Amino acid sequence: MNTEHRGPAVLPESAGAPRREGAAGTSSRVGRALQGPLGLLRSGGFFDLLIAQVVPLGVSFALTLVTAAFLGPELRGVLTYLMTGALLCGALAYGSLHVPVVENLRTGDRSAFRHGVRLVGGLSAVLSVTGLVLVLVGGPGNTTTSTVTATGWVLGGGALVVIQLFSGRVLQGLARNREYQATVVLQALLYLLGAGGTLLITRSPLMVFGAWAVSVVASVLLTVVYLRRHFREGGPWVWSGSPWGRFLRSATANNVGSIGQMVMLRADVLVVAILLGSAQAGVYGIALSLTELALIVPEVFALSVFASRARLDRDRWVGELHRTVRLNAALSAVSAVGILLTGLVLALGPLSDYDGLVTLVLIVLPGVMVAGYSRVALSALQALGSSSHVWMFGVLALALAVGYVPAAMLGGSVGTAVMSTVAYVSTAVFLQRSLRTALSRSAA
Repeated sequence: MNTEHRGPAVLPESAGAPRREGAAGTSSRVGRALQGPLGLLRSGGFFDLLIAQVVPLGVSFALTLVTAAFLGPELRGVLTYLMTGALLCGALAYGSLHVPVVENLRTGDRSAFRHGVRLVGGLSAVLSVTGLVLVLVGGPGNTTTSTVTATGWVLGGGALVVIQLFSGRVLQGLARNREYQATVVLQALLYLLGAGGTLLITRSPLMVFGAWAVSVVASVLLTVVYLRRHFREGGPWVWSGSPWGRFLRSATANNVGSIGQMVMLRADVLVVAILLGSAQAGVYGIALSLTELALIVPEVFALSVFASRARLDRDRWVGELHRTVRLNAALSAVSAVGILLTGLVLALGPLSDYDGLVTLVLIVLPGVMVAGYSRVALSALQALGSSSHVWMFGVLALALAVGYVPAAMLGGSVGTAVMSTVAYVSTAVFLQRSLRTALSRSAA
């Protein structure tokens, strides 16, 4: 290849030849510069994972705008509490139980999978029963006025999220990216159809929440089918009888890290809803929905980084990780510009009633961009088995999330937004240093 590039330079040419060669050389350099990123995007099931992120987030964003217009700030705030609460509750109960399960399955052993299924079943049962009790105490029809009833429905939704996260992340961790994409897309499309149909009939946030729950159940059923197929085709499997203690130690460290991340990313909405009221929660929730669009690509990269650890040796995986971080930073900057422009258009048009929307977006957006790096770094630490750094990150994130309460009390929704960005930046600095240390140790 080098000989071909040098050849034309030594042949007699017209005066215009050097310019043609220079243009070709520039094109070649551009091609080489793009070769790394394009190769990275083609590897690791990136496009399957991208679709699995873009479709549900796109549907969620579209429904956010539709429900905001149909329900208004007050009822939209109720829906925000139900949806955010269910996702946060499920994430808190689930953590990252798939990490030790996937590690075990990659060796052909299903013992940890059995432990995970039992633990997930128990967690879901506890959440469901507790939620049912709260609904009966608060009154099933008092969702818009009773925090007790709304919390009961939140716990019921959280029980579904635990099952969905476990089954889906195990499937994806086994590099079944196409099947994982199918389950996520199915859930998103069913939610879109169900919620859209519901809004044409009623203005009840609980009915929209119910449509979401039905879509989650359908997604879980499809995931179970795919997992059964994988176990049937991927054998032979062994049952080593791996002890519960080892499984719980590995799961706990990853759970603390994931729980801390989820609390830091979601608890601010709940704090605003409880301390400042549904109307302000509706505005704050819209701002977060806008800024979280910047997390689509980082989440894809995080999933790819974790799964690729099983197929690449250490040096190749580290090289891919560094390229991923650089590409993620570039794409995050581009997405931030688009999000800011979208926020301005919405605030001047269909969401003009949502006072302070642009201000909140401006405050939260830099922090969310940094949080995108944190997702990739945390996934890399989990892939390296760096449990100590993972749980220390979780503790730090939880400690910073406590600051949402005084921030909301002193500064309202703006103060909460400032605190969220401070938390995102602080944890990103910690993860950057931790990842550097973990990579150094892995090279020793």
